[in-house]
Amino acid sequence: MCRRSRSGYPTPRGVDTRIGRWVSSATRVRGPRERGARWPDPGPMEEAPMHVLTRIAVAALAWSLLASAWAVNHGLPMRMAITQDEGTLTPYTYQTGYPGYELMTLIYEQLFLMDEDLVPQPWLAASLDIHDDVHYRIELREGVMWQDGTPFTADDVAFSIGYYQTHVLGRFTTSANKVVDVEVASDLEVTLTLAAPDAGFVQTGLADLPMLPRHVWEGIDEPRNMTEAMGTGPYRLIEYQPEQFYRLAANDEYWGPEPAFDTLIAAVIRDETATFQALQAGEIDVAVRPVPAGTVERFEAARDIDVQQGAGFPSTILIMDVTQPGLDDVRVRQVIASSIDYVRLVDILLLGYGTLGTPGFLHPANPFANPDTAEYERITPEQVAGRLGEAGYTRGGDGVFENADGVRLAFEFLAPANNPTRLRAAELIALDLNAAGIRVTVRSIENEALVQRAWPDFDVSQGRDFELSMFGWSAPVNAQANLRGLLHSDTTKGTLNLSGYGDPEVDRLTDEALVTTDPDARRELLYRVQERLADDLPLITLFYQDGIYAYRPAAYDGWTYMAGQGIIHKGSFLRR
Repeated sequence: MCRRSRSGYPTPRGVDTRIGRWVSSATRVRGPRERGARWPDPGPMEEAPMHVLTRIAVAALAWSLLASAWAVNHGLPMRMAITQDEGTLTPYTYQTGYPGYELMTLIYEQLFLMDEDLVPQPWLAASLDIHDDVHYRIELREGVMWQDGTPFTADDVAFSIGYYQTHVLGRFTTSANKVVDVEVASDLEVTLTLAAPDAGFVQTGLADLPMLPRHVWEGIDEPRNMTEAMGTGPYRLIEYQPEQFYRLAANDEYWGPEPAFDTLIAAVIRDETATFQALQAGEIDVAVRPVPAGTVERFEAARDIDVQQGAGFPSTILIMDVTQPGLDDVRVRQVIASSIDYVRLVDILLLGYGTLGTPGFLHPANPFANPDTAEYERITPEQVAGRLGEAGYTRGGDGVFENADGVRLAFEFLAPANNPTRLRAAELIALDLNAAGIRVTVRSIENEALVQRAWPDFDVSQGRDFELSMFGWSAPVNAQANLRGLLHSDTTKGTLNLSGYGDPEVDRLTDEALVTTDPDARRELLYRVQERLADDLPLITLFYQDGIYAYRPAAYDGWTYMAGQGIIHKGSFLRR
């Protein structure tokens, strides 16, 4: 059997899994416009605390001086606010799946690129032939150069695969390890052979792995110390001031579509309120953050700001360390999940601009989402007492459940200080659980510190240091139905398994789904995985926030919405 994909982006080819075409019967709490009502005007945008404003003012001054000086000599740059420092923007040093990965891939490129409908299109690859489901013969595009003028060749592809295999980085090593042989036929032809069929390898491998220049990286033994970002992409990193800003310039020798901007400045503004005050004041042109629900109508009404909105596949979840006493009992986890008021979270935090989370994790619009795992059970306080009683727990004098072994259902709950939506979600969940007799203490910490405790150095084999924590995954985890990564007990496969969860049946089902190329058979396997997840609940999917993004069209009006993700993706930074 042979399937052929040839360049011609944006014309879709291959399996019709275009997320932009999906029709959803999602449990979606509708926004105020859809309900035919208006929310009360929230009044002036909430002011940031003084210590936050002081810190931001210093950064803003440096930002303003930089932008002004650049404008005098080169014209106005595109000014974008990002949420945190993203390292040196190499494949081993970027920090977040969004927007860090998107910024990194403006410099480094993949063989395929996901289009706005999440269909992979040939990019550095000119064509692809798949034989016997395991042999991927790739013809490379002619005339592609690294940003230092060196030609990009098949040797770079072979080197990149090998480097990711020997220098472990969860996201990329997992995909690279599926390749058991690389044969370079010429400068522009390479064949990758997989150990077994993989239904999603084009999406999770070819469209995800950034290519590395062999002549630069072959001497790098410690990739996380790499400071030089240099790829084949449309933008070059010109300046990086840690915790302040990045300055990227158009690659004048770029092989592909013309870069949309001569200069791109990405300023680090950690505070949400300050970010949108800056957008409102015209100090930035676009924000990577979704617009806070309470200000959507204000931005929609603004004459100088446009808003794009669509379904959002990034998830907001509650993760639990299921190796901890109390949380290692599935009956306790089920009570926790059944005590949370999910509708209230979406109504209060998102003002209806979102979709309720599902026990099976996958967004209801995903074609692999199991409709039988679409809603969490809700139980009464009386039922809580009955179920925990069956599990051997009784209320102590302070109202907190405890068992005969002295295990108290009292947990620390981590939440990111710079994400008001997730922090407030943790506080609302704590109210629900405390009322149920499960003592929860919310601890607000910086996001980087939270990630380090939940996912040390992005390596689940290093364990974890939390009990409960707010967390979330970027859109590709959902779009790719990556339940294997989320749940597999083998840390080389379950690279996103932050809960320490293990179930031999889930391991078997996800391994089988990976190599099953028939869509119906794969769907049935993933349905069964979701049923196990809905029963065992090592994580609780709280909601999927709609993607609502604001920008100043006078600065640039070429933003396009990628299904499930939003306007910050590579296609938006190119003229097409």
